[in-house]
Amino acid sequence: MEVIVKRIINKPIDSNSFILYQQTQNNCIVIDPGTKDCNELFEFFGKNHLKPDLIVLTHEHFDHIWGVNKLKDTFDCKIVCSGLCSGKISDKKKNMSLFYDQTGFQSYSGDIIVEEINYVLDWNDVKIEFIETKGHTEGSICLVVSDMLFTGDTMIMNHKTVTKFPGGSKKDLSGSLNLLFLKLKGRNLRVFPGHGEPFEFDKSIISDFI
Repeated sequence: MEVIVKRIINKPIDSNSFILYQQTQNNCIVIDPGTKDCNELFEFFGKNHLKPDLIVLTHEHFDHIWGVNKLKDTFDCKIVCSGLCSGKISDKKKNMSLFYDQTGFQSYSGDIIVEEINYVLDWNDVKIEFIETKGHTEGSICLVVSDMLFTGDTMIMNHKTVTKFPGGSKKDLSGSLNLLFLKLKGRNLRVFPGHGEPFEFDKSIISDFI
């Protein structure tokens, strides 16, 4: 069954949040909810009679996780992320929020750790494949859902991937990009990045990002 994707731009930092859903189901997945109040997410849920059951985090930075607590408190949805991401999102220094407004916040830790499920999750009979992609952060992952690749900040169109923050590594990024291109090239995937517009994976080359 077709998976539909809705992009919502987070505020005040314009990272991307994505809602994945199907026409015949009422549950949905939210990827990287980075707006504290989640107002646009809640409006979309109401209009489309949706309830999120999973929150997937591509990495631990605050502009991708700001709405996690609001969603979990409201819907009791489960957080899916890497083990390293899970450990960092509950620390206001490690999730970088403290350096944004000198107050910061702590997020709930992960409920489903991708390493513990062998990087595969079944949702509504759709296979979700997770790939460890250290480089932008230590806890970064990408995920493949149908013909879509969600990359967080590992791949952003027309931007070199940022590795200057704590836990970032150009060496790790190089290894992660090589793995992605080895595994996914030729699968006609559309990339939905953590910032900016979607683009075609097969039209990209590694040097676009490193």
